[in-house]
Amino acid sequence: MRLASLLFAACIPTAHASEQISIPTAGISSSPEPLVAHLYKPATPGPHPAIVMLHGCGGMYGSKGAVGARQKMWGEFMASQGYESLVLDSFTSRGIKEVCTIKFGERTLKEADRVGDAYAALAWLRQQTDIDAKRIAVLGWSHGGGVTLDTITRKPKAVTTEGFKAAVSFYPGCTARNKRADGFHPYAPLLLLIGESDDWTPAAPCKELAASVAARGEPMSIVTYPDSYHDFDNPGITSKRVRKEVPNGVNPGQGVTTAPNPEAREDAKKRVLAFFAEQLK
Repeated sequence: MRLASLLFAACIPTAHASEQISIPTAGISSSPEPLVAHLYKPATPGPHPAIVMLHGCGGMYGSKGAVGARQKMWGEFMASQGYESLVLDSFTSRGIKEVCTIKFGERTLKEADRVGDAYAALAWLRQQTDIDAKRIAVLGWSHGGGVTLDTITRKPKAVTTEGFKAAVSFYPGCTARNKRADGFHPYAPLLLLIGESDDWTPAAPCKELAASVAARGEPMSIVTYPDSYHDFDNPGITSKRVRKEVPNGVNPGQGVTTAPNPEAREDAKKRVLAFFAEQLK
């Protein structure tokens, strides 16, 4: 019985360790230098569908300099399911460590400035022989979630090829976008996931935006999680915390809340997997 179990386990595809690579800006991204990225590959032979992953305002890395727990978890998880996952670093090439503690109006790098990064990564992936060029999606968290919303609604002028096939955005800021909902038009299916208790990027404007877009018959859906805060899917967070050093949020100056929700995280993984299975056929 034990031998059979071991043989079964040996047949389950596992993800390789990530490989650090350099992404040329290709005249698309505003980055002054090539972009750093970490690529997670399936153990099975390609060509594979792929996902460009965009980090939040805290950057790509954790406190010890390794890829942050959230990005690592999602990169490994999606690779184990047959997707190549390219976790893209928008900060290092620009000399930025983080922007979470900077007021919106004082940030030198806006979400819209990172759209070119996503398309530079898309161009690079399409040149790889083990990637299915017609099955590439984009996924982002928080600041990167906002980048995802911008990415899936417009393409840089330098991009003349087809865009992303689908997009997933975790807890982006929707307030300003909801005020201009008439101009928000996803060109591919978009799934948004957010906690109902989020006081950093509130859920209500995202729900209103999704309702407006869906009412026009355009491809946007939303999942909200009760009793869940910002970063609910981050396995590197072990307890609820109020981040007083963050000047933005629902109550500027009072800090924002981050907290894990393992149940919501596991549900999100299933939903994202089902969404990509459907949209990247």
